Amino acid sequence: MTDKEPSKKEKFRQETKEERRIKFKERRRKKAESKLVGFRQSTNYIDSTLTNESIYYIDLQSPKLRKVYPYFFTWITYAKERWYGRTIEDVFQHEFRRAILKQNFNDIIRNGLVRINGQCIEKNYIIKNGDKLEHFTHRHEVPVINQKFNILINNEDYLVIDKPCSIPVHPCGKYRFNTVLAILHYEYQLSNLRTVHRLDRMTSGILIMAKSAEKARAINFNADRLSTNGVDKLYLCRVRGEFPYINQIVRVDQPIETFSFQLGLTKIGGNKQCQTLFRHVTYEELKQQQEIYGKFIFDLINETNEKNIETVIDESLYKYTDQDETKTSLVLCRPLSGRMHQIRVHLQYLGFPIVNDPLYNAPDIWGPSNGQYGQYEHSNEYVIETFIKRHSCEYWLLNDIDNDDDETINLNGKRIVEQDEEHIHDDVKRIKTEELTIIDVNDDNAVKTYIKEHCFECLNRFREPSPDDLVMFLHALQYKISDVTTFTSSLPEWAQI
Repeated sequence: MTDKEPSKKEKFRQETKEERRIKFKERRRKKAESKLVGFRQSTNYIDSTLTNESIYYIDLQSPKLRKVYPYFFTWITYAKERWYGRTIEDVFQHEFRRAILKQNFNDIIRNGLVRINGQCIEKNYIIKNGDKLEHFTHRHEVPVINQKFNILINNEDYLVIDKPCSIPVHPCGKYRFNTVLAILHYEYQLSNLRTVHRLDRMTSGILIMAKSAEKARAINFNADRLSTNGVDKLYLCRVRGEFPYINQIVRVDQPIETFSFQLGLTKIGGNKQCQTLFRHVTYEELKQQQEIYGKFIFDLINETNEKNIETVIDESLYKYTDQDETKTSLVLCRPLSGRMHQIRVHLQYLGFPIVNDPLYNAPDIWGPSNGQYGQYEHSNEYVIETFIKRHSCEYWLLNDIDNDDDETINLNGKRIVEQDEEHIHDDVKRIKTEELTIIDVNDDNAVKTYIKEHCFECLNRFREPSPDDLVMFLHALQYKISDVTTFTSSLPEWAQI
C-alpha cells in the first residue's frame, strides 16, 4: 500500500520559511522573464492606430527639432493613501494643479473629462481605497533634439546606445513618444528592452538596456563599483570658469538631499552620503587616451609612476563670484555613488557648475554664491517658486496678438473684457464668460471635440526651444562593467575647447 500524496496545504506546512522564500523568488523570476517590458505601443487609453509617420514630424523651419503631433490621451492612476477621504476637487487642485491650471474644474467634471472607476462623478466625490482616476486630455509633447541614435552594441544580450541630450529614457511628465524607448520602438523596431539604469533627460551618453531579466540583473548600478556586478562610471562635463585643480584629483563627499520632488531639485544637506571624484582634463589628452588605450582613464600617473594624491578643498579659495564666466574647462567625473543630480550638485558645491546647467548654474535663483560650499542665500520656498515660474508653460508663450478695440490681452494670449485697473494687473486674468456647454459624455467624438476646442495649448502660440536650450554639457563617457567589458562612447562636439 502506497502512502497517500500529501496535499498542497500539507506540503506548505512541511516547508521551512527559507524554502518558501526560495520558491517565491523563483516564481517572481519566471514572471519577470515572461513579462513584456519597455514601451507599450497600444493601450486602451491612447490612439492605437498611431504609426511612426503619424506620430513624429520635422518642421522645415526648425529641422533640428523632433516634434510629435498632438494626440488624445487619458491619464490613469489609482488612489494613493494620502488621497483617501479627500474630494476629487481637492486632490486635483493640490496634486495635479498644472493639469487643470487653465481650465474650469466645474466644466471638466460636468463634461466627464475626469472619471472614477469609469463613471462620471461630482466634484465633491470622496476618494476611497481602490478608486481608479482617469483624466481625458489633448496632449502636446515638448520638442527634443532631432538626432539619430548611435547604436554602440546590439547583440542577443544588450543594446547600448549613445543617447542624445534632451530626450528622456522612458515616458514621464510631458513626454511619451519623444522618449528613448518609444523612438527605439517606432523607428528602430527594437522593443521589450529593460533599462539597466537611467540618464537625466539633459544628459547625453551611454545608455545600457538588457534584452532579458537575467542580463538586467547581471549589472547593478547601485552596487559598489569594485563588486562583481558593480559599474565603474566615468562622465565628462564642461564647467564654468577655469577649473583650478590641475594634475590633481579632488574628492567631494558632501551629502545630498531632495527638497522638491515636483521639480526634482536637490542640494547639499541631509544624511545620504555620496562621493564624487573630479579632475581637470584637456580634449587633446582624451583623444590621446582613446588612440593609445581604446578607452578613457581617470587616474593620473605622475613621473614616478605613483597615483596622484587627492587634494584638500580650501573653501576660502576659488570663489564662484571671482571666476571669469567667459572661460570654461573640461572635467572628468567619477561618481562613487548614485544620487540624483549628484555630479551637478557637487560641481555646484565646488563653485564650478556645468556652464549651461539650467538648474544648478542659476545665481539669480540660488543667490550670488550659487550654492558654493553649501551656502544658499535664498530659502527653499523661494528657489522652488522661482523655478516653477521659469519652467512653466507661460514662460514660452508668444504674446504678439494685436490689441484691437477696447479688449486687453491676458497672460494666456487670450482677449478679455476691460476691467477695473486692479483686476487687469492680477496674475490670472478672467476670460470673457462663455455660454454653458454640456456634451454627451458617452459620445467619444463629442468628448474629443470639446477637449480640443478647450485645449489651452491649441488656443495659444508658444515659442519653440532652440537647439541650444536642449543641450547640457554633461556626457556619460564610459561604463566599465568588468575587466573584459567596457562600454565607451565618442567624445561630444562641445568637448573641443
